[in-house]
Amino acid sequence: MTVWRPLDPGEPIGVVALSGPIDPERLARGIDALRNWGHPVSPAINLGDRAGYLAGSDDARLAGLTDLLDRGVRFFLGARGGYGVSRLLDRVPWRRMQDAGVVVVGFSDLTALINPLAQRTLQVHGPMVAAGLARQENSERLRELVYARPQGQTLFRFASPSVLRHGRAEGVVVGGNLSVLSSLMGTPWEPDFNDRVLVLEEVSEPPYRLDRLLTQLRGSASFGGVKALICGTLHACRPHAECLARWTDLVLESTSDRVPVVVGLPFGHGARNLAFPIGATVEIDTRRGAVIWST
Repeated sequence: MTVWRPLDPGEPIGVVALSGPIDPERLARGIDALRNWGHPVSPAINLGDRAGYLAGSDDARLAGLTDLLDRGVRFFLGARGGYGVSRLLDRVPWRRMQDAGVVVVGFSDLTALINPLAQRTLQVHGPMVAAGLARQENSERLRELVYARPQGQTLFRFASPSVLRHGRAEGVVVGGNLSVLSSLMGTPWEPDFNDRVLVLEEVSEPPYRLDRLLTQLRGSASFGGVKALICGTLHACRPHAECLARWTDLVLESTSDRVPVVVGLPFGHGARNLAFPIGATVEIDTRRGAVIWST
């Protein structure tokens, strides 16, 4: 059974760099915002590393994670996304992290890490230290969430223009970045979509690639069991109007008439990236215009 372990008062927060190299100025602004929470901040030893498009070698990035685990850190924020997590999946200490109740906050490339971990302990799709945390609204929402007791908490409210298909559903949240999820198909880390509420967002993809990625995702044997589809931003997907129109067609044709579909919620690569739990049971009710963390 998946459990939720909120952040304890005074508990240290680790900052991990498992993907791309980090802009020092953005990192500094994010760490300043994080320190305002009143918790000790423990940076990974590879935060300043760069190896091409990665924050250090595979060994260095993995060592940054395991060193923090050795120091007893349980709560982690990703530094940024990009690419790199999938290179580490066969070496991640999954059992150790799950037994310790590790919680990872992230999005984008961290999609590949937080979904497998969510089988035991709820994880958080949300802003990262050098990718959105410095925005006050994002930071306040994340801080509110990580201290939360879940029953009845409203995660999102939305108006009728966001509803592509009406309905009500309840299920466990799975998902995140579309391209990362698609890359996990056929691997040991492929998510189970059956009876799940699927969340999707994407960045910098043209219409034909959105089509290709979603077509690959729905090729999963369990995709037909999706209970609801909740979409965040299609940030910097160009041409924008064509992307939105094509995305509307794609998500409707990919799901049955019984599956409620909502688009344009404030999460993903846009400026507003409001945190929510991965692995939690949520209720979506389009008539009420709400997504509620039920258990």
